[in-house]
Amino acid sequence: MASVSSLPISDFQHILSKNPSLSPSLRVRHNSFDNLIAYTAFNVKTLLECSKERLHYQQRLLPTLHIFVRHIFYHCKLTPTILVVALIYLGRLKNGLPHKSKGEFDTPYKMFIAAVILASKFVEDANTMAHSIYKLVAPLYNAREINEMERSFLGVVKYDLFVNLAEVYQFVQDHKDTLELELGIN
Repeated sequence: MASVSSLPISDFQHILSKNPSLSPSLRVRHNSFDNLIAYTAFNVKTLLECSKERLHYQQRLLPTLHIFVRHIFYHCKLTPTILVVALIYLGRLKNGLPHKSKGEFDTPYKMFIAAVILASKFVEDANTMAHSIYKLVAPLYNAREINEMERSFLGVVKYDLFVNLAEVYQFVQDHKDTLELELGIN
């Protein structure tokens, strides 16, 4: 994989237009996903103010958000690309939420679940990753609740799920040092 993270976006797009068989790929330097996972958990947790009280039984079963994100990332074999697309979706969600929105204790967990399921459906042709996420969270949330999370998320982002290469490139440029991301072409 040739790294192109340091190129201007116009040069990157020019390379791809001249060589349509090349595909962009995202990787984490040093194969350490810790920064990406921690950033994702922090990002989700700070999207809106949520209750600190665990009012419902299923909320009491939840680990910390960081452990939850890490668990889903590793057990469902998510890719850095899926997390980056999910983070772009979460940015759109934040922009679409009414000012001073508030949530329950598990709202960040639900937003993360919806974002990664939608991102995995966007990134991969099959829904295998989405199904593994469904199975992993099934003890806490049933299929109806997960579908409701997706629909609510889609409503707030106004079904705007397309993420173009320029957005991924810009995200990598903005966060490449903190998250140790690298965009390349194969």
